[in-house]
Order: sequence, then structure tokens, then C-alpha cells
Amino acid sequence: MKVHLYCPPHSVKLLTMDTRNQRKILGHEPESYDHYEEPGLGAWIRRNSSLLARLFMVMVFTFGATTTAANFSYGLEGEPIVLSVEQINNGELPAGIELGDYVEITGTPDFGPDPDQVGTPESGIGFSQRYSAFYFYFGLEETGDNFIVQIAQTPPDTTETGEQVWRGKLATVGTAIFHDTTQAGLETAGLPQDESIPVIETGDTPEYYRQIFPAYSAIIGLGIVSVAWLAWKKNKPFIGL
Repeated sequence: MKVHLYCPPHSVKLLTMDTRNQRKILGHEPESYDHYEEPGLGAWIRRNSSLLARLFMVMVFTFGATTTAANFSYGLEGEPIVLSVEQINNGELPAGIELGDYVEITGTPDFGPDPDQVGTPESGIGFSQRYSAFYFYFGLEETGDNFIVQIAQTPPDTTETGEQVWRGKLATVGTAIFHDTTQAGLETAGLPQDESIPVIETGDTPEYYRQIFPAYSAIIGLGIVSVAWLAWKKNKPFIGL
């Protein structure tokens, strides 16, 4: 605000005094009123642009680290949990088992009379594709419509018709990758579509994930470093540091 003072009697003079406080921040020159910004979200964003940029980068790196941590943990699993045919047919699973656990089941692939016609009821093999990812589905003779095996990228070897051991990550028809295309592939091949049916994803084994541990370690390390960088730099500007 400005205050006008009247000075009598010989001369009349209007004196102007600037009573506005100049804000002084520790370690900086007093801030001129001409540069004063009204409080608000926009002003706060401009003052903290460096902090917000760092927060965004931390969010990106930590998101990658959190999604990778689950795969890293899965890669550390040891021997698989054995699923029995009796349990599957009774709609049961071993006590304490959860989706995403490393499991094993022994059974005979239930291919159709013409397994070369993949994706048809005659083959008994469902097919799902999204981008460059290919997934094949089929049942086991011992479990009928109560269990499905998933194989990634390459079709199953239809010449191997005897009893085999299948190992991989436990999922269900409802949680299998590419839900809609998987449902369509199962339907076309005449396979069961109930979303509660267990699926063993044979392409996801701890051995596979252990091969790419260096990449996972780098992603997790970047997440940790980004948090430490944010705590160190806070809102300091990028340029000049």
C-alpha cells in the first residue's frame, strides 16, 4: 500500500512512501515487489518445477522396479509345488498355494484327431496371438476340462503323446495373458472357458527368469538410485549443479 503524507505550512508536498515489505529469503537478495507472485497452484508449480520433474522420473523408475520385483522374487523359487490329478478333478489345490506360484503336474496331452489344424476343435489346441506373442492351449487326458496347459511361442510337439511332466507358473483362464483373445482361442478350439479353471504357464519358470537377473537388477537399482537422487537434490535447479 502507499501512504500520502501532507507537509505544512510553507509548501505543500506529497511524499510517497512504499510500505510494502520486500521478502527476504535466507541466502538470497531481497525479492522485489515487482516479482511477487500471488499464491496459487500455478505459482507453486513454477517454484517447484525441478522437484516435480524429479518426482516424475522417480515414479517412472520405481514403477519399473516394483513390476520387476515380483519376477525377481519368482526367479528365486526352488522346487515346484506338485499338483495331483485328484486334487484338480476335485476342484482343490494344495494348502497355501497361490496364483503365481511355481507348480508341477504330470499328465498326458489331450490332442484331437487332427492336431496339425491348430485352433480348431479337431486339433484340441487353442491358439491366441497378440502382436508377436503366440500362446497355445490344450488339456490333459487325466484332468479333462478341469485343467489347461499353456505353451508360449512354439506349438506343442504333437508327436509326444505320452505322459509328461509340465512345470510353470500357476494361473487361471481368467488371469491368463490377453484375456479376450485367449477366450476366443479357447472357444474356437472347443476348450473350456470357465475363468476359474487352473492354467499352468510352462513358459514362465524360475530358470528362465534367472537368466535375465542382470537386467532385473539394473531396473531395481535405477529405482533405488532415483529415490536417493530425489532426497539429495530435492528442489535444486538442474542447470548450474
